[in-house]
Amino acid sequence: MAGTADIDTRDGLIYISAGEAGKVMVFNSYGNLITYVYDPVKNPRPVSIQDSGEERNVVPWPFINPGFIAVVDGGFLVEDAVEAEQRVVVPNSTAYNDRVILKFSNNGKYLGHIGLEGNNGTPFPYIMSLDVRANGSFVVTSRVPEAWMSYWFTSTGTLLNTVIIHEDQIPGRENNGNTAVYSIRPDPVQDMIHIRLDVYPDPRNGEMPEARLYTLDINTLKYLEPIVLNYINENTKTGFPSIPPDYLGTIKGGYHIMLTPEGVNQYRLLLIEQDGRVKESRQITVKESEVLYRRFRLQNDGMLAGIFFDNQEASVAWWRSDKLIE
Repeated sequence: MAGTADIDTRDGLIYISAGEAGKVMVFNSYGNLITYVYDPVKNPRPVSIQDSGEERNVVPWPFINPGFIAVVDGGFLVEDAVEAEQRVVVPNSTAYNDRVILKFSNNGKYLGHIGLEGNNGTPFPYIMSLDVRANGSFVVTSRVPEAWMSYWFTSTGTLLNTVIIHEDQIPGRENNGNTAVYSIRPDPVQDMIHIRLDVYPDPRNGEMPEARLYTLDINTLKYLEPIVLNYINENTKTGFPSIPPDYLGTIKGGYHIMLTPEGVNQYRLLLIEQDGRVKESRQITVKESEVLYRRFRLQNDGMLAGIFFDNQEASVAWWRSDKLIE
């Protein structure tokens, strides 16, 4: 499972997708598996679950390569690939669109798929993120040659808006600098898109890149003043260098959540206000040894969950970062 897993949580339930293993699992807070959707080609029939006498939802489904998972009212969404014959070649390009969003009920029943046009639409380009907003609507963010695409849908899968951000429209290229975009995510409440990028100044000056968070108002298509993010100081004890924070997302109330590794199992969690001031700075510890893969997921209310894989097993942890804003 390591390498392509995703995690989401809601109402005490934990949702996990495992790409290479071709399955989706839903656990309760006690660690009991309550819904299991699996590709029977890649996974044996789960006899121990189905015949245990306990109430379990076990559903076979021909996953190809499931990726992002996101919880919605009454069920969950799973990103997956399409069969080769269903790919759509992009005109005047060697690229093709081959991803869709599958809809499942809480008991694992398939409810159809979402594509570019909405319900039962054609495949998306490469998907960077899948985010559910506070009102139940959701946003699919894709990367295409020379642009980023942000597709906004209602909770029922109707396409609301498509925002195209071309590379030459990315801010921060003043003074002959270049930019590197790391994440593009929607605001959970406002009609905004947050863009985490690094600005590389003229290389002849030998300066370090500047980490920034920009906000694009999708109604006016204007950028707000950026937040300049501070690098976390180098940790001389662990040997971890000074690096900029990773943007996990924005929560209700407008706080931006950043996470930066400070050691093998230590991270710095930052809550940043809309004006750039740091409201809270906390260190969190992960009980990990030889972790091969890790994935963090932020909820709209501030709950932070993480899934960690080593050679033997997977573990899940979560932190009540939402309590830091009370």
